Amino acid sequence: MNIDWSQLITKAMKETAAAAARLTEAQALLKSKNEVAAAQVARIQDRIDTLGYGIDLGEATTEDKAEQQALLGNLKQWKAYKYSLGKVITQAAWPVTPKWPVQPDVPMIVGDPALPPG
Repeated sequence: MNIDWSQLITKAMKETAAAAARLTEAQALLKSKNEVAAAQVARIQDRIDTLGYGIDLGEATTEDKAEQQALLGNLKQWKAYKYSLGKVITQAAWPVTPKWPVQPDVPMIVGDPALPPG
């Protein structure tokens, strides 16, 4: 019986492959979460800017002003979330069991015909 030692896979090689797979999976999830956060920041900021135009022109209603104020709070939450995502890779548990920040609620924007990402 001839043994082809080039085909030998050691326990260390399996562990290295598994660790690489965990890292790739964690990086993909982080990228996805960052993309959602960036899209929400842009979406909310766009609506705040649009409402600001009406305020600057003196044409905004009380409801427009209230919506802008509420969205400013949402924007701050999404920026904090995106910032926290940037800190995930500094955790000692990365990439095996990172503690992910809690995603803020997606605000309903009446003037935005696009469905918010889920």
